[in-house]
Amino acid sequence: MSVKQVILLSVIFFVVNTKSIFQSCVVKTSAGSGCYHYDLSTLYQPGGYDLSDGNYNYTVDVCQNIAKAPAACGNQQAPAFQIVSAQLCIPIGEINSLITYPINGDPNQGVRVIYSNGSTYAQAPYPRAVIFDFICDTSVGVGKPLSVVEARQFRYFVSWPTSAGCPIKYDPSESCPTQTFQPDWGSLAFRPTPSWFDDVKFGIFIHWGIFSVPSYKNEWYWRELMKGNPDYVTFHNRVYGCSGVEPNKFPCTGPSFQYADFAPMFKAELFNPDQWADLFKRAGAKYVVLTSKHHEGWCNFPSAQHWNWNSLDQGPHRDLVGELTNSVRTAGLHMGLYHSLREWYNPLYIQDNNDNCSTTSFVDEILLPTLYDMTARYKPDIIWADGAGDAQCTLDSVSYWKAPKFLSWLYNDSPVKSSVLVNDRWGSHSGGDYSTGPDRYSPGKLVPEKWESCYTIQKGSWGFDRTEDITDYWNTTSLLYQLVSTVSCNGNLLLNVGPTSDGRIVPTFEERLLQIGEWLKTNGEAIYYTKPWRVQSDTNAKRTWYTSSKSRPTVVYAIFFDWPTNLDLVLTQPKTTSTTKASLLGYGVVSYSQKADGLHISLPKLSPSTMPSNYAWTIELTDVN
Repeated sequence: MSVKQVILLSVIFFVVNTKSIFQSCVVKTSAGSGCYHYDLSTLYQPGGYDLSDGNYNYTVDVCQNIAKAPAACGNQQAPAFQIVSAQLCIPIGEINSLITYPINGDPNQGVRVIYSNGSTYAQAPYPRAVIFDFICDTSVGVGKPLSVVEARQFRYFVSWPTSAGCPIKYDPSESCPTQTFQPDWGSLAFRPTPSWFDDVKFGIFIHWGIFSVPSYKNEWYWRELMKGNPDYVTFHNRVYGCSGVEPNKFPCTGPSFQYADFAPMFKAELFNPDQWADLFKRAGAKYVVLTSKHHEGWCNFPSAQHWNWNSLDQGPHRDLVGELTNSVRTAGLHMGLYHSLREWYNPLYIQDNNDNCSTTSFVDEILLPTLYDMTARYKPDIIWADGAGDAQCTLDSVSYWKAPKFLSWLYNDSPVKSSVLVNDRWGSHSGGDYSTGPDRYSPGKLVPEKWESCYTIQKGSWGFDRTEDITDYWNTTSLLYQLVSTVSCNGNLLLNVGPTSDGRIVPTFEERLLQIGEWLKTNGEAIYYTKPWRVQSDTNAKRTWYTSSKSRPTVVYAIFFDWPTNLDLVLTQPKTTSTTKASLLGYGVVSYSQKADGLHISLPKLSPSTMPSNYAWTIELTDVN
C-alpha cells in the first residue's frame, strides 16, 4: 500500500455484550490481597492521541470509543481495533476482555491494562490485544503515551507515564476479580510473567541423555544413524557393532548393537549433583534447565510411561532429575526442566504421524500423563518445551499437542501456578511466558516482550561432543558478549553445557563458567535486576551495551569490551546533567567531560594485575539523559 496504514486502538471497556462495565473508567488490580483502584478518566482527550512507530500511525483513545470510522469503513461506528487506509478497512472486533496486573508486581509502580479482542487466535496482520503500561509518575500529570511497539503474537504495547497510573484507593477487604485461564492461546497469552525470571538474567542449560554415551557430533545421533548418514553409520558400525541400517550400503560383520544398547552404558557413576550446583552458583547463574527428556524419549527420571527407558530402570539406576533439583534448590537457584514433546521412535507417535493425526494416542497416553506427573513431582520453575512435530499435522499446538489444555491446568491448578514459566515452543501458533526464538538467537536490538537466548559453549553441539577440539569452543569474551548484548536487549542468556555420560562437566566448560562468574562478581550489578535503557548499544563505541537499574532509577550502565589505548572512552548516547557522576565498577570514581561528539570518560591507567575485571568493563553513570 502506498498510504500508511492507521491502526485505531480505541481503549474502551466492553464485555461480550458490549455493555460498558466501567462507567467511571476506574480499573482495579490486586497484588495478592485487597484491591487497588486507578482512575483513568483524566486521560481522555477528544480525538485521541496520535503515535507512530515509523511504519504505522496509531490513534489511541482511553475510555472513549471513536465515534466514527474513516470513510473507507463506511462511516459506521468503529470497532475497538481496526487497520484502515484510503483503500482498506479491516475491522478486528470489539473488545470483550479486560485484564489488569500491577507493574512488576507492585501496584504503586503502576497498572498494566490488557484489552483483548477475543480468545480466538488471530492470524497476522490482525492485532489481538493492546497492552497499556500506565506508569505511576506524579511529576508529569496526565502525561501522554510515549511509545507503541508491535510485538510477537500480534500484540501492541503502549507505555504511558502518568499520574493516573498511581492508585487512588486501596481497600484491603475488597476481593478483586481474578483471572482464570481458559485452554486457548488467546486467554493464556495474558498470564503475567512471574517477575523472578526477568531479574535473574543468566541460567545454565544441560543436555544430558543416552546421546552422551557415543557423544559423537551432536545429540541427534540416533536420528542421523537411522537416516543413514554415512558418517554416523560408519562410525557406529566400526566402534560399537552392527547397526543394521541399510546393510547393503553399509555391510557389517559381527554382533548387533542397537541404539537402545547404549542405555546400560549411561551410568553417570561420577555424577555429583552438589558439585554441579556449586559450579553453577559460582558461575553466577541464577537458574538451571536440565533435559528431563530429549527427542530420543529417554527420561532422566522414573516415568511410568517410559518403562525400562528411564534413568531409574536402566543405566544409572538413579533419579537424576530429582537429585539435581534438590541440589540446585539447596544452592538457592531456580530449577527448570527441558521436555521434548516428540519421541522420534515411539510407536504411538509414529502411528499418529502415519494417521495424519486423526489419532492423538501418543499425546493422550504418553506426553500429557508424563507432564502432569513431572510437574507434580518436581515442581519445576520452568517447563522448557521443544520438538513439536515431524509431520505437518504434528506441528499443531492445539489439535495435536493439546498444549493449551496442559497450560490452563498449569496456570490455574498446578502446585507451581504462581511461579512457573513456559517458553513458546509448543507448536504452531503457540504462546508462552517468554520467547526463545531460534537456537543461539541474537537479535542485536530491543525485543519488547521477554525473551531468552539459548546458547552453546561448544560451537556445534548441545550434547557433549568428543570430536571437537579447543577451537570449537567459544572463548569467554564471546560468551560474555552474548550475555551482555542479550540482557541489554531485554533477554536472558541460557548457556548450555553437555556433561559426559559418566557425569562430569569437563574442564573447558568449567573454566568458561568460572571465568564468567568472576566477571559477574565485579560487574553483576549491571546485569542482574536491570532493564533495557532508552538505547541498547552505542553508535561510536561499537562494542558497548547499555542497561539501567531497576532499583536505582537514575543509574545507567555502559558495558564496553574494548579498552581504549588512549584511555579516552567516548560514549555518544548518554547526556550529562549538573548532577552526573561516573565510576568504573571495581575501581571507583572517574572523571568525564561532555563534548560535542559525546561523553568522554577518562579511564585510569592500570596494569593488567590491577584491572577491575577481564574481558569487559562497566561504567556506572548517575543522572544522565
